[in-house]
Amino acid sequence: MNKYSQHITIFVIVFIATFTFGGCNKNDDPASVKTKNLLTSGVWKISKVTVDGVDKTDEFEGFTLQFTDDTFTSVHGNVVWPASDTWGFTDNTAKVFQRGDEVTVTIQTISSTKLVLALVWSKTTLGSGRSASISGDYVLEFTK
Repeated sequence: MNKYSQHITIFVIVFIATFTFGGCNKNDDPASVKTKNLLTSGVWKISKVTVDGVDKTDEFEGFTLQFTDDTFTSVHGNVVWPASDTWGFTDNTAKVFQRGDEVTVTIQTISSTKLVLALVWSKTTLGSGRSASISGDYVLEFTK
């Protein structure tokens, strides 16, 4: 093998390795793909909300949530859940994601028909009119 052939062989090996390993990312993990597919499979409708174990479902009447690969939209999410934002998994276990507003959300349960999310809301805020949020541990249960 001459020097020219050796250089081409090395170049081809480096080129293939770059695209083989360079194209991988944490979201290619099977758990992430499965969870993302479930999250983005349609509109999630609120069925129950608790704050520190106290039922607050009435304050989230009509709350819906819909995910795309990297954004979400919500309707009637109260002050706690923005109308739209970005989101992304924090690691390849796909059990926790962070919204664009830096709120961390834990996925407690996910299936094709049920989604349970938990987050800590550290603000007590006033929205429009009498709408208010209280700080605490939120558990949001959704169905399809």
